[in-house]
Amino acid sequence: MSTAPEHEAVLSDGPLTPQDIAVYRQFLEVSPDTDEAAERLGIPPARFAESVARLTARRLLSPDGPYRHEALSPGLAALALTTSAHVQVHELMRRIDSTRRELGPLGALYEGHVRRELEGTGTELLTDGAAVRHRFAELSAQVRRSVLTVHPTLGSPETLHAARELDRDLLARGVRYRTVLPHTARRQREALHHMTLLGGLGAQVRTAAVVPGRLVLLDGETAVVPAGAGGAAVLRDPTVVSFLTVIFDHIWEHAEPVGAGGEGDHVFEDVEAALLRHLAHGRSDDFIARRLGISTRTMRRYLAGLCEKLGVETRFQLGVAAERLGLLGDPREPDRDG
Repeated sequence: MSTAPEHEAVLSDGPLTPQDIAVYRQFLEVSPDTDEAAERLGIPPARFAESVARLTARRLLSPDGPYRHEALSPGLAALALTTSAHVQVHELMRRIDSTRRELGPLGALYEGHVRRELEGTGTELLTDGAAVRHRFAELSAQVRRSVLTVHPTLGSPETLHAARELDRDLLARGVRYRTVLPHTARRQREALHHMTLLGGLGAQVRTAAVVPGRLVLLDGETAVVPAGAGGAAVLRDPTVVSFLTVIFDHIWEHAEPVGAGGEGDHVFEDVEAALLRHLAHGRSDDFIARRLGISTRTMRRYLAGLCEKLGVETRFQLGVAAERLGLLGDPREPDRDG
């Protein structure tokens, strides 16, 4: 029958008490006589005997005659009590090391399997604009069926020209191309020219009052979304791509087609309504401008036009007038512009 290690049995009765330490000090510094030590400390015999037993079990006291005890070195006592524990720890560490050496080589095999399982469904991170453009050109060359894009803003004329070259190649290969831009693009000369050219090449172009973020979906299998400052993430997980496709479809269904002239007065009413809703929620000019895909200066021009249209002078008065006219919608509805 196995027994508990000696050090575990010693510690099972709890740590040394202040009384135990006082008893040890008495034997060490004053007298090895048991009766004298108990009398000097004024401890009842039963409790004194308990302390002597605990100190003896810890090898801090050793009987030295019928009524005497010798105080021993705590260091030697600790060594004697923990030798078996050190042996056990050494054996445990040996077994841990042996297990690691035995199973370690299998780690590379498992990781390789995981990488192969994730191949085609992982995430690829691109950290800067140059890497994004290069990778997007590679991905575009592989597209065979469809491209779905959402752009809250458009770049410089040079950027638009480079993008059209890729788009032209896609459409020439018979790829179905749909894109959503903000309503405000209809009043930006370069953006309007870009949308008109895309439509002429066979793309379907729509605009929306609020475009929540940039999204590109390729063949229903790959998604490209922003990641960090100027970077992007290429996603291939089928569940994620399917979910993002649902989001695109929702945006597309609520967007307005761009006709031959690229104009439509009612879309600017949508822009103004979105601007008013943002103001009602206390959002900053910079936030609103980003959501509407325009500069802060242009956003403030819209704001000035709304003030003039409603005959008010301040933003507070504009909010009051908009609410009175029912331009903010039902306040009980969830905030769909946030």
